[in-house]
Amino acid sequence: MDISSKPNIVIIIVDALRPRDLSLYGAQRELDSNIKRIASESLFFKKNFSASDASDPSRASIFSGKYPANFGQIHQYPYIKENEMEIIKKNKFWLPVYLKNEGYSTFAVTPLYMWLKKGFDYVENSDGTKEGYRNVTRIKFIQKILLKLPHFVYRIGKWAVKDFHKDRLNQAKRSIDKAISKINETEGPFFVFMHLTDTHHPYDAAETPKVNGETSLKKVLETVPTISQKEYVKKRFVDASAKSIEQITLKRENSTIAVDKEIGRFYEFLKEKNILDKTVLIILADHGDSFGEHNIYYEHTGMYDVSVHTPLMIRIPKMKPKVVEELTQNIDVSPTILEILGKKKINVDGKSLLAFTKKNKKLRNEVFAFEGFCDDSRMVRTKTRKLILHDGSKCYLCGAIHGEKKEEYDLVKDPLELKNIYSGKSKLENKFKKFKDSNLA
Repeated sequence: MDISSKPNIVIIIVDALRPRDLSLYGAQRELDSNIKRIASESLFFKKNFSASDASDPSRASIFSGKYPANFGQIHQYPYIKENEMEIIKKNKFWLPVYLKNEGYSTFAVTPLYMWLKKGFDYVENSDGTKEGYRNVTRIKFIQKILLKLPHFVYRIGKWAVKDFHKDRLNQAKRSIDKAISKINETEGPFFVFMHLTDTHHPYDAAETPKVNGETSLKKVLETVPTISQKEYVKKRFVDASAKSIEQITLKRENSTIAVDKEIGRFYEFLKEKNILDKTVLIILADHGDSFGEHNIYYEHTGMYDVSVHTPLMIRIPKMKPKVVEELTQNIDVSPTILEILGKKKINVDGKSLLAFTKKNKKLRNEVFAFEGFCDDSRMVRTKTRKLILHDGSKCYLCGAIHGEKKEEYDLVKDPLELKNIYSGKSKLENKFKKFKDSNLA
């Protein structure tokens, strides 16, 4: 690739998008025609994993090139610990700052806050909520109180602010509109970061469908073991304005179609403006989600593949497309961008994915991920095996304990991770020693 002129860089996160729900990965219903088309022109990574099941640590991993335990932010706001803040301040590399210093115009269209805004010339929230309302609901103790409210009080609160939430429909369309507007105003190379949240519960890109569903909220609650988790599930149904699993599923699928359409519109804009072949386009998800798997409903907690297996594709001008079956992670995004720019390596955990353009090469034997919604839970995964270590603490969101203290899965015989085969010791346990903060191994 000719790097004499700097390519534009676009990163699009499609929130909570699970590979298993996409035709790109073999799902029957096609929700992703545009994403699939872009993947066919890209380096497409089939076995990519997020380093976290939570949005904030995941984005930090992308921008820092480090695992959450090494960057410092393991937990999702508002549950971040004070000692994490001290580690975060010591980090030297941050992709938006680096690109800004390289002469890029940098802007983000996403609900970014705190240090995640660092390095952007321009940040604009795109979900339509009023700033006063946003600021109040982002206060730590307010967020924690809202999550602990009984569902009937929560329902009244949602009704009281219904106008704010109506404005959140089609956030992806707003994001794409604003990104296009900023690009049209920009001279020279640009870095655009978009985080499209319509594919995250409650799936605001689509109205709740008026269909009858067999799996009612009542039936779901019969399978939920704890009172606190029952309350959480009730609130998830309130958020989605739904009475059955089938309604939520169809709403989620329709939201995915809507977001895919907007990504296609942005792709066509780059083409028509004659800058597609001057632009590195990266599409991925920050994490997955659970829709009843492992008895977890509408929260992306747990270290199972539904929460951490994520799509990743990188379209690089004049580079031949390729499907990669090796293990990759979101920490690899920044090192890949730096190599595209012809820059030297940086001291991070990630590795450049351009290695796969030169020969069939294995970058790593295992991947790691860290739980953002309980005190300490983490996983190590090879292509055939997974080990999860958990300190036994409760989920910050629903109050349940997800899983056992030690779980091991044979991913060849048991890809859905249903049978825990941990026998008292595992060859994978010593892999965590590279992370000095672990009290689990």
